[in-house]
Order: sequence, then C-alpha cells, then structure tokens
Amino acid sequence: MYQSPCNSSEIAFLTTLSLMTMTSHTSQHRRLGKTLRSVVVAAAATVGALVVVGAGEVSAQEPLPTNALADEVALTAGAALSEFDKWVEHGHSVHYQTYARHRAQTARLAATELGYPADEMADAWASTPLEHQRAVLAAMTQVGVPYRRNTSIEDVGFDCSGLTTFAWAEPGVTLFRQSGTQISNATRLDRSTARAGDLVHYPGHIMMYLGVDDAIIHSVMTGRTVELDTISARRSSSVHFGDPSV
Repeated sequence: MYQSPCNSSEIAFLTTLSLMTMTSHTSQHRRLGKTLRSVVVAAAATVGALVVVGAGEVSAQEPLPTNALADEVALTAGAALSEFDKWVEHGHSVHYQTYARHRAQTARLAATELGYPADEMADAWASTPLEHQRAVLAAMTQVGVPYRRNTSIEDVGFDCSGLTTFAWAEPGVTLFRQSGTQISNATRLDRSTARAGDLVHYPGHIMMYLGVDDAIIHSVMTGRTVELDTISARRSSSVHFGDPSV
C-alpha cells in the first residue's frame, strides 16, 4: 500500500518550523496573528487529500476551495526563502537542506489545494533552476493578497504583471511592468519545455507556471486575490510560455 512521503506529524513539524524560522521576509508578518495550533491542524489535514487510485499510482482528491491553504503556503514559502538567504550568506549545507524541505513542503501544499499529485509538483520545483525556484516561492508568499490595479507592493496588492515583477525581483531579474512586454522580452518556450517559474500569457493577462499540467499562480482580477489556479480550458490551447531569465 502507498505510503505518503509526508505523514501528518512531518507536515505539522515542517509547518511549525516555517513559523519559527521566517524572520527576513516581511511578507509573512501579517499572518502571524493566527494561532500555531490552527496552522498545524490545517497542514496535517492535507495528508488526507491523498488517495490511492491504483497499484503504485497516487493522485490527489478534488481541488480544495480557493485559498484554502493560503496561509500555510505563504508561511512555508517565506521560510524557504529565509533559509535560502542564510545559505547564500553563510554557505552551510544545513541551510540549503532546510530550504529544500520548505520548498518541497510549499509545493506539496500548493498541489493539494489544486488537486495535483504532491510529489509531481515537488519534483517539478526541485528540477527548475534556482532563480526560477526563488521566483515561484516569492510569488507564493503573496497568496491571498488582494488584486490591485497598477500595484506591485508586497502584502498590499498586485495586478497580474505586478506579481510577476515582484516574484522575479527576488532572484534579481527586472521585468517591465506590462504583461505584453514581459512575454515579448522572455525567451519563447513550448509548453513541453516550460518549467516552474516561467511566464504564461494570453492577451491582457500574465501568470506564472508551476511546472505541472496547467497549474499556475496569478493575481486574478478586481475583487479577487493572488491565487493558485489552473489555466482555463478556453485559454489552455492559446497561451504562450516564456522564460524571463534569459
């Protein structure tokens, strides 16, 4: 019988670490008002979202409601970036190993909310270049932040290109604050070669790819927030992918 790569105790432990270790990423501070107990319970509950669908084959259940795991995703993403900064500053492998654990946990939480296999998304994030990883994680720290037109301010609001600009600034890549220009300046990719962190665009809107199927993160529209999502069926065949780092 399939054994989940993270049991409830491990997820609770990793989420607790997220709360204790995030110090340098202020995007998480507004979420500290929630009790640790509620965060750990919610994280542990994600284990129940995995079901066996066949011998050796694992899938996720139906997607959870939008932003159901927003706080947990943002917390673990912030913890990952904090550990990455420590690794860069001190060069100790323990910081990179802790970063990798938080990165994997963020991916698993995101996959659980979207209804994708957790390990598939964790592997996709692990195999994308480090600058892509940092861009994805930076975007993840803002899940639940309101959409605001012509805005790109951490913890305050983003429009679609504002979020991608903010996210790619984390690894030091400067993007022009307009969706069409962002995709035009990026190296065009086929869907088959797109990786987590790459841009996804259709006229008037830009998103960030999460490396699995149609999974994305974007700042949606007025009245919505930064959300984990999938490319809509009517847009799936017409979107363009691009790598803004090259």
